[in-house]
Amino acid sequence: MKKILKVFLLTSSLLLLASCSVQKTEPEPLRVISVSGKGSVSVKPDIVTLKFIVKTSEWNVSFAAEKNATNTANVLAALKEAGVSEADISTYDYKITQDNSNTYAGKYTITNTICVVVRNIEATGKVIDAAVKNNIGANGIISFEYSLSDNTSALRQARTLAVQNAQDAAALLAGASGCKIGTVQEIHEDYISTARNTFAYTEAKLMDSTGSVTTPIEAGNIEISSNIRVTYSLIN
Repeated sequence: MKKILKVFLLTSSLLLLASCSVQKTEPEPLRVISVSGKGSVSVKPDIVTLKFIVKTSEWNVSFAAEKNATNTANVLAALKEAGVSEADISTYDYKITQDNSNTYAGKYTITNTICVVVRNIEATGKVIDAAVKNNIGANGIISFEYSLSDNTSALRQARTLAVQNAQDAAALLAGASGCKIGTVQEIHEDYISTARNTFAYTEAKLMDSTGSVTTPIEAGNIEISSNIRVTYSLIN
């Protein structure tokens, strides 16, 4: 009888031990905080990208094409004479359309868009004047954009500022709620390089560019920005 009791107690102990070992303690859910951060660096651009349009309209499509080709050739020659490298000149778009807004077939319009990269910003006004010289070349600008030939250093600075900005925000919010921030769980970035929109200004000066005064262009600065979203863990 005592032997049976000992076996029973031993078996019960083993079963209890097995039961304890099977049960697992559920981990506490990870507490996190997500914040946004932004860093911007103001720098002077060293490149201007222009898109000139050469537009001609005629009742005969062949005449329109011939006139457009002549004016485009004038623009290309003038750009090269103004010091723009051939490698920095390209055809961006070419369109042939017909006005069908009336009951009869309208004029044909041909638009040739020329993309020009100016690597000497101080020569931008000279390039614009050359393109529209004597009113037999380009007759509009549809895009005017400043940029950097190498934004590596500026972007690195902007990213560093963005991370610091996000960390400061997370630490402030966590501290106000009685916690501290832990390790980074996730980080996402979307950076944007911005420039002023100078199209309206350039168009106004373009109309007065038939004189001897060079079109004045002021580059100013552009911003290289890094926008991020960071998720930190929270600890007590």
